[in-house]
Amino acid sequence: MKLKKIVDDVMKEGADYCDIRKEKWDRTSLNLKDGEIEQFTQGGEEGAMVRVLYEDGWGYVGTSDFAELKKASKRALSMAKTNNKFKKEKTGLAGTKANKDEVIIKCDQDPLDFSAEEKISLLKDIEDKVKKDFVTSTDLRYGEATVENEIITSDGAEIKMKIPRLMVYIIITGKSDTIQRAAEGAGGTGGFELTEEAYKKIDVVTERLSNLLDAGTPPSGNIPLIMDPSLAGVFAHEAFGHAAEGDLVSGGNSCLKGRIGDEVAAEGVTISDDPTVEGYGHFPYDDEGTKAKKRVLVKNGKMNDFILDRESAWKLDMEPNGGARAEDFRVKPLVRMSNTIIEPGDMKFQELVEEVDKGIYAKASSGGQVNPAQGTFQFNAQEGYLIEGGEIKEAVRDVSFNGFTLETLQNIVGIADDFESSIGHCGKGQTASVGEMAPHILISDVTVGGR
Repeated sequence: MKLKKIVDDVMKEGADYCDIRKEKWDRTSLNLKDGEIEQFTQGGEEGAMVRVLYEDGWGYVGTSDFAELKKASKRALSMAKTNNKFKKEKTGLAGTKANKDEVIIKCDQDPLDFSAEEKISLLKDIEDKVKKDFVTSTDLRYGEATVENEIITSDGAEIKMKIPRLMVYIIITGKSDTIQRAAEGAGGTGGFELTEEAYKKIDVVTERLSNLLDAGTPPSGNIPLIMDPSLAGVFAHEAFGHAAEGDLVSGGNSCLKGRIGDEVAAEGVTISDDPTVEGYGHFPYDDEGTKAKKRVLVKNGKMNDFILDRESAWKLDMEPNGGARAEDFRVKPLVRMSNTIIEPGDMKFQELVEEVDKGIYAKASSGGQVNPAQGTFQFNAQEGYLIEGGEIKEAVRDVSFNGFTLETLQNIVGIADDFESSIGHCGKGQTASVGEMAPHILISDVTVGGR
């Protein structure tokens, strides 16, 4: 049965809105750990999610059996009617253009054209190149996923997309007085040609691990900190980007609620989230069929926009901007980031260093935690270096720093003119492929701690 006919039938039963998102996935996941294949899965699956809004109640039903879509739509409508009886909060969807489009993101080398042996050989080759005397363990990961989407909505959107993504992660471990770890990822939206980017990370991780094994203890206290592009990008995503997600804002769980037009960062700081640029978080339309667009969240220090799906846009009386993303057909779309960007400035990296009398140069993230409601964060850097008298000195390890997000953004006193991108997988009950893009940034004062 055609998707549009099912949607039309649901609307005839009194629904206020209905959409169907049909997906076909081809995936490969490979893990080579210490020379042994620890995990290797390959295959495809397909299914669909039916969403129904009845007055203020939502119903969501996913199925992998297309013959059951009609039944799934009836169940979704029944669920929406039941939820409406218990819903205290008003719900609606902001209007958006009913797009009709078909977009295929092409790749130079289709991953499906490469055999399993070739993909294993890729990881073995990288493994051989990262093996050093000081490396005690290697963990190489390869993943690819191509999804074909079809989205039909009751207000007229008809979207078809094909999006290929690929990533390679390199993780190596060594031991001196403690166990140390270095990790880097490469990839994006595209095909097997992206594996070439992984080879550029080999020297990065091996040099990092070598430095960490001989590194000292970092200072603690409120001191200046320079973040490299990788760490700055993660900071923008985790500490600020989540707080700018419309569902958290409209639900009162963000420190940014009611802050449009307010100064939330230092003058000259511009932070965007942009699904239209090439990156791991690229997509042409979101999972509601809304056309993707660049969201300038902070413009020259002032709060300018949020990341919005249609429901959060309705609640905030704003325009939706393509922020709805779902992990797959089993789950409903949530407000999610795409490629989160700190726009570059006009300083040279060396000029940032020369501004610091005593501080830390921190590189790459090794995890942390944030609280978007309270606007607090804590991050760990993979790698660190002392800065003394405007010069980078010896390596330090176990660097952590924490603070208040908006206070830290106000303390940005230098933004370099360089610009690098990285990839990540963001969790919010669901996993989303995301990119981070940023320059080096200098923060005049942040709370730094260590071992």
